[in-house]
Amino acid sequence: MREFAVSVGASALISFFAWIAVQLHHLIGVILFISAFLVPPILFRGYYTKRPRMLVPFFAVSFVLVILLTPPPVTGPNVEFGLHFVTGCWGREGNTWPLSGGELAYSCNKPFAGSTISINGVAWKSAIVELPLIGHFVTLHEPREKADNAYREATERVESEGYLKLVEDYGTYSHILRDALFAKGEECIYLVETRILGGGLAVVSARGPCRGVKRFALRWHDDYLWNASEPPILERYRFNWSSSGSVRVGKLDLSDWPGEWVKNTYKAIEIELKGTGYVKRAEGESGDCRWSLWTRGEKSHYVSLRGKEILVISGETRKVENSAEKISPCGTKNAREVHEPTPEEVLNSVIKELNGSFVVKPVGEPALWALAGKEFLTSVGEKNVSVTLLVYGIRGQCDYARYLLDTSNKETTSICLERDGYFVAVAVKGEAKDVSFVLSSIKRPKRT
Repeated sequence: MREFAVSVGASALISFFAWIAVQLHHLIGVILFISAFLVPPILFRGYYTKRPRMLVPFFAVSFVLVILLTPPPVTGPNVEFGLHFVTGCWGREGNTWPLSGGELAYSCNKPFAGSTISINGVAWKSAIVELPLIGHFVTLHEPREKADNAYREATERVESEGYLKLVEDYGTYSHILRDALFAKGEECIYLVETRILGGGLAVVSARGPCRGVKRFALRWHDDYLWNASEPPILERYRFNWSSSGSVRVGKLDLSDWPGEWVKNTYKAIEIELKGTGYVKRAEGESGDCRWSLWTRGEKSHYVSLRGKEILVISGETRKVENSAEKISPCGTKNAREVHEPTPEEVLNSVIKELNGSFVVKPVGEPALWALAGKEFLTSVGEKNVSVTLLVYGIRGQCDYARYLLDTSNKETTSICLERDGYFVAVAVKGEAKDVSFVLSSIKRPKRT
């Protein structure tokens, strides 16, 4: 029976690769499926010559294995949907200038910010296979060279028509490989090379009035943690709150939740604390206990996780620290001081970066909410340019601020910088060449 088991195993192995091959090339896949039934009996012909009746169970078992190895039904969207997702277009309604090529091309006109812009996209499929049994997708080849060339050629066409590159790394879509915003007078062009759903790469352009093009590039629908004074998660989840002296104590029992969900909730609380201006000052970990202490002015939150229970102690800093030792099962064991900068310190460091390239004059506080912020005037040549700096604790806050700034005024263009764990929106208002000069300088500050 050893020869029978090995031959069946060989048939299963060939069938496994046959299911992968048939997704790439039908003929090769069919040949491998046939080989799964013919090759093992040939390799073990001595065994099957003496026991020809064993061929019947071999073929039966091999057939069942082929069926069992069938990949799960494909549920992911195809590349056509992927290109629709990033362009909003279905089909081709006109020429795709400044783009060319592509295995698939879409174009259409769409309303954005009270104006109509032309959106074009070209895409190439990646070579993707779905593994039998587990159904995971594996990318064998990504047409990066074709997409890179299309992006480069589109950039050359745009610049040959007199458009000035304002800024690179402009958009907020998570799968962007590279992108840039160009301007000429009142018109802008946004170019982006990106991965798309369904497995593939696309190059997309948006052309039209600057406000509409910027809104396309900065599409944002979630005002997560915007202008929040306290972490919303502390109100959203059903903490069992009580008072202990002058502090509030909240307990959240998540015993019915998977362990990973509990850990993610603890992390989410920390993220929201940073997003509302709290600064981590201490943390510790011991056994199944982990804790952290966050402060903002005179107020603090102590957060601990033990097993599947989260404990929060809120109040005046000194009293929170004392209560944590008495109330929390984790206490402040293995305390480690954390020296994170405050939002104001991050703001000051970016101001120094600006001062390394320009002479800036403070003119007031920004109207837009932020953990810290300033407005400045600086001279570029003979012209004054307005610069706004806004500090946030979460990338989503920074992206949303850019969305509000860039789509409310056609002369404003912004970027989001990461500095010391914070995110700084730098918004510049002025003519295209001056905006481009300031933004490129702040991304590459002069060393002093």
